[in-house]
Amino acid sequence: MNFRFLNIPVYIHPTFWIFLLFFTNVYRNPSIESLILGGVMFFSLLVHEFGHALTAAYFGARPSITLEAFGGRAEYNPTGITLKQRFLITLNGPLFESILILLSYSLLKSGNFEAHPHIQYLLQVTMRLNILWCLLNLVPVMPLDGGQLLRYLLERKFGYKGYRASIIIGLISIVVMTPYLFSQGYSFFGLLLLFMGLENYQALQREERASGKSSQLNQYLESVEAINKNELDKAKLLLKKLLKSRDPKVKHLAVESMAKIHYKENETEKSYDLLINADPQLLKEGKTLLCKLAFERKNYELVSQYALDIYASDPTFEIALLNSQAFAHLKDPDLAGGWLETAAQFGDEYRERVKEKLSDPAYDAVRDAEIFKEHTNIVLQQSNK
Repeated sequence: MNFRFLNIPVYIHPTFWIFLLFFTNVYRNPSIESLILGGVMFFSLLVHEFGHALTAAYFGARPSITLEAFGGRAEYNPTGITLKQRFLITLNGPLFESILILLSYSLLKSGNFEAHPHIQYLLQVTMRLNILWCLLNLVPVMPLDGGQLLRYLLERKFGYKGYRASIIIGLISIVVMTPYLFSQGYSFFGLLLLFMGLENYQALQREERASGKSSQLNQYLESVEAINKNELDKAKLLLKKLLKSRDPKVKHLAVESMAKIHYKENETEKSYDLLINADPQLLKEGKTLLCKLAFERKNYELVSQYALDIYASDPTFEIALLNSQAFAHLKDPDLAGGWLETAAQFGDEYRERVKEKLSDPAYDAVRDAEIFKEHTNIVLQQSNK
């Protein structure tokens, strides 16, 4: 069901009618009272949302209203809307609803409808339902209006800390109010608050994780700056904290940086231990250093495993030669010769260095293999040219 009123589009989702059916109990008791309750609920929600929407339209936004299960919402593009204006837009929902409370209360007090039980019931339901809904909606829990208002106030004063405080206050409010609502028979509203509490708690957890990641990233960047300035003690203090991070990416960035510091300080064993125990899928530049250290420790299998990876990240003569010698030690003449040929491609100077390396004992195990000779003959022919 869609319509426009006061030039504001209103969309009514099918779930709203299902919600209304159960809220009024009309499917069990199809009475006049149930229909009146449903009508009051529908009209009251519209008045509340029009309070938001009309204020948003006054400030130049183009609002729309949606009624759905458990309530409704007024949406608008916040671009160009100040924080103060957003506060007033939020506040005017409960204020418009208060008009219904005052009007129904005044008419009841007048006594003019005591002879008309259905009108009397309409006024009583309007007053009680809107008082309950207005009070509940002002509970400082997101996304209720009370939670939004508290967030605007605290965020304006304290920034992100204010936002975090508004969620914590909301969670405390839920803990206090939910038992009372259940004890008074308002189980539906109690369950609704519990559901909102769960969403707020999850939002807080997400924000804290995001904030923690941001803080850790800043620490990592500070450690990199310290390394560049050769302030290695300061860098190590920062990195030791990051090595305990629960974020695997941050932890591995710290592992690589710490390994470089140890290598720079000739503590190669510490560097190797850090890198060999890291997840190779997350290592980037550290994988090249790991292979260099592994070669020194005659762990040629590891070098061969990451030969392509380390050459892709560091395509140099030294890495090609390292790979060649590792495969030679593993008695693989084809790859030993292939990487040697790759090393020779860096220019005449490097071909001469390759020719000198051919007499290295590292190639004793593959020197007589025909496939190795084919690769080395190519290098020798290029050198002769």
